[in-house]
Amino acid sequence: MTKNIFAILSIVLISFTAFAQEIITSPAFNPAVAESYSNKKSAKTSSEALRLPFYDDFSVISVIPSPLRWTDAYTFVNTDYAKFPPSIGVVTLDALDDKGALYPNAGPHAFDADYLTSAPIRLDSLFSPTKKATTRSDSIFLSFYYQPQGRTISPPSKEASLILEFHSPGEFDTIPSATDTVIVPHWRLVWFTEGGTKVDTFAKQEGSYFKHVVIPILDSSRYYKNGFQFRFRNIAALAGNSQPDWRNNGSHWNIDIVWLNAGKTVQKDMAFAAPAPSMLQNYQSMPFNQYSKNFINELKDTLDIAIANLYDKNQNVSYKYDVRKNSLSPFKTYDGGSYTISPFEIDGYTTYAPFAKPPVNFLFPVSDDEKIVFHIIHTLTPDPNPLFRSNDSIQFDQLFSNYYAYDNGTAESGIGINGNPGSYAVQFKLNVADTLRGMQIYFNPVINGANLKLIDLHVWDDSFGKPGKMKDTLGILPTYSGNLNEFNTYWFETPIRVDATTFPGLIFYIGWTQTNGDNLNIGFDRYTNSQEKRFFNVNGNWEMSTDANNYGSVMMRPIIGSANPLNIEKPLAAEQLRIQPNPVTDGNLIIKLPAEWKDISENTLEVKIVSANGSLVYSGGFSNPVNVSGLQPGFYMVLLTDTRSGRKASAKMVIR
Repeated sequence: MTKNIFAILSIVLISFTAFAQEIITSPAFNPAVAESYSNKKSAKTSSEALRLPFYDDFSVISVIPSPLRWTDAYTFVNTDYAKFPPSIGVVTLDALDDKGALYPNAGPHAFDADYLTSAPIRLDSLFSPTKKATTRSDSIFLSFYYQPQGRTISPPSKEASLILEFHSPGEFDTIPSATDTVIVPHWRLVWFTEGGTKVDTFAKQEGSYFKHVVIPILDSSRYYKNGFQFRFRNIAALAGNSQPDWRNNGSHWNIDIVWLNAGKTVQKDMAFAAPAPSMLQNYQSMPFNQYSKNFINELKDTLDIAIANLYDKNQNVSYKYDVRKNSLSPFKTYDGGSYTISPFEIDGYTTYAPFAKPPVNFLFPVSDDEKIVFHIIHTLTPDPNPLFRSNDSIQFDQLFSNYYAYDNGTAESGIGINGNPGSYAVQFKLNVADTLRGMQIYFNPVINGANLKLIDLHVWDDSFGKPGKMKDTLGILPTYSGNLNEFNTYWFETPIRVDATTFPGLIFYIGWTQTNGDNLNIGFDRYTNSQEKRFFNVNGNWEMSTDANNYGSVMMRPIIGSANPLNIEKPLAAEQLRIQPNPVTDGNLIIKLPAEWKDISENTLEVKIVSANGSLVYSGGFSNPVNVSGLQPGFYMVLLTDTRSGRKASAKMVIR
């Protein structure tokens, strides 16, 4: 399905009030979905109709739904978008298509968005314990859990909805056109729910963050056939002018534990319901030498583990975790023993302390390595039913490297300043003097590249708990990564020594200053929270981010310690490039080399053009004019690189 978003959409950034402030938006592009779409043709699919039971709890994280059970790739399988799900992993329906980009007709009014369609299923027969034809007395049910909004910033609007439909083999619709007639499967509406409700309000109304829906399939004459299918789809409508996800990806619906079977409507399963947590008190990751100087305060006392009994009766289960360095044998094992847990729909996650709050009663062994990974593996009693085993184990990779991170590496939203020029800063604190060498930032791709504007990266010291004196500045042009949640690295020309003399309390801040009022849309992790470490300045005074809606962590990380132990490539600063005409209307682009490049040979120059969603759409040697007639109308970045010296220059381009 070829779709062109560039000529239709433009970013509209409107703040909540008349004053400029911190603003959170939703990502407008998902590179992981785009990559999975390109690989979908090689995926293994089932050639025969599936047999009951049909089950998927999306605990095998594969970006797109398994092609063994589902026939399309519009939705996104993940562990971070949902809020307090019954089982780890959900599938999210949103306003992004199967290429990971906003639907071309996305806007404030209702439009067709994602589909999640099952593979054909045999409802004509049961095969266990013995093969027999199904009858109405077999009581076939479809059940699932759903949630609006999740951890994104806004709920689906009142015009949005989540829909469930059934298809009976042999039922088709004929759609005439001017030149032909198209025959498509006929789908019957069997259930729907409307948007407009925030996730926390939804949880209060339902008594749980996910609602369990059970649909009995009563029409046996129509549906008890070989080839029955069901599908979820969402009618999306992006929020209105007062909402920060206007023209961004909104309208999130999370679905978990889809179960189609005869008889019981629930399955006998115990599950982890959330990703494994970091062992660190303040960060997701930090340098090991900084940890070892204050390990008492850096290590957590206990962990938060979410375990759910998804059955309708009490179940006994055992829990433990072990810790391994790299791929070695465990050097520490915690055994929580066995315990009988009540059903999730009655009591939610277990509160039994040895399971829900296991202690961290060990220390990571001393090491001089620059990069260390400890694998913390949590396990429940293995389920005897192979359908339900993938949610019996979770793992956290505790990385000690050359950077600090509050975020967990996943951008559920984006954050920035909206309305006026200003500055944004994030606070960090060392345990021992060290060297600050640069920072890593993840920029969300934005329609029409509205955040690709020159900014200044800064380092500040501390002044009574807020950013104080500016210590260094680095001018950059934000860069989109080609991969989901992949950081770009920016190095300071001169490393900064962070010691008690120049940085009181060993506290420093990293961030940026922008001279325009557009939202930079830096990646924002809504799963972890460092709200009290974030500050913005739009009127000459630094303000702490205190709004409860701004829960999360900015995906911006300081690089500390050795010169470059991970061998991250050090890019040269990009210079401004001159191009004409701009906009391009006749398919021919003229590139004028910067005056400072007079000694550079044109034979060593490489031209790349990147689309607004971060995709490379042109690459070749330098020549004038550059033929861009094959590109669709819209916004692009032109990148020029001297392959011999590494010098770079860039410019924005519009094609009409």
